[in-house]
Amino acid sequence: MLSLWLADITGLALFQGRLFRAGTAALAASTLVLLLMPSWIAFLRKADATSDFEGQAHTKPPPIMGGLLLVAVVLVVALLFAIPNIQVLAILAILASYAAVGALDDIAKIRTKRRVRIGAITKQQWMEKADGISARLRLALYFGFSLLVAWAAYRFVPHLQDATIAIPFVKPSVFQLHLPGWAFVVFMSFVVAATANGANFTDGLDSLVTVPLVTCAIFTGVVGYICGNAIWSAYLLVPHLPGVDELLIVAGAMGGALMAYLWYNAPPAEIYMGDSGSIGFGGAIGMMFVFTKAEMFLLVVGFVFLAEALSVALQIGWFKATGGKRLFRMAPLHHHFQKLMDGNYRRRSDINSKIIWRFHLVSLFMLLLGLILFFKVR
Repeated sequence: MLSLWLADITGLALFQGRLFRAGTAALAASTLVLLLMPSWIAFLRKADATSDFEGQAHTKPPPIMGGLLLVAVVLVVALLFAIPNIQVLAILAILASYAAVGALDDIAKIRTKRRVRIGAITKQQWMEKADGISARLRLALYFGFSLLVAWAAYRFVPHLQDATIAIPFVKPSVFQLHLPGWAFVVFMSFVVAATANGANFTDGLDSLVTVPLVTCAIFTGVVGYICGNAIWSAYLLVPHLPGVDELLIVAGAMGGALMAYLWYNAPPAEIYMGDSGSIGFGGAIGMMFVFTKAEMFLLVVGFVFLAEALSVALQIGWFKATGGKRLFRMAPLHHHFQKLMDGNYRRRSDINSKIIWRFHLVSLFMLLLGLILFFKVR
């Protein structure tokens, strides 16, 4: 690990400080993404790694799979600057495995589009297969990886073995939800898979998913840093969770990489994150909420993910229950607002920008609300 090696050869305790390592990780991840992304975009364009056709939303559609570079950068930077305890390794394992599932989905979309070009399938068939690999296979892989990591975490992380869930607005000393061990492992797996799915649904407009991911990373990083400190956790009456303060470094690497990605993904986007990024980062964020024992606070801080995923579930359920009627004009939720605002603006890009900025503001507001609820209201 680079930071410990620097501390050893220089004798400076500065390189061991978590705040210093988190800040350095954020700067290193940002710099690497800013430097490497142009070459990555050029490579993907050359490989024709798009899931759209020219002449639709963009004259030359941006390539997908930008998130694959972000995931690689975060993995490298986190291993360089974080002390690799079981919690850090579990988060990075989820990040890598979920990103691999997303990459399979992205590749399937690209291959389907190419088959249209050579006439192997029709454009209508492409529209039906635009989601890549089947939803069943995707969910099976989600739960398979998350169950394995959740079981290992439950077995080797002491503060998870009480199998309790903190409730917003309620002090842990007053009431916590207790689950049997096996049920808690399943619950952890569900949190990880659901967050990944919510992030995937949110990744539908330029930069839309990035800010909620950053705000969730900030929340878990701050909570982890304070809960990992015995003095601060006692002062603020929050659980003391040894080892969880290393999540600050992982959160720093994620936040730095994602903020640099906005340089290229801000409207009009030069590259899309793709499923490899949204699913990978979504799963890792879910695991970070588990380790900070703030699973239920994901409903607050990750409100955008919840709203997007819930809109899809409600739309499908309402459609089946009413024999074809729609609850929303279109799902996920950001598409509903697109339809709702159609005709109010001259250009579709103006509508998209309005939706994106409002969603970003909601994410920032919910971050503040989550921090207030976690540290003071309880």
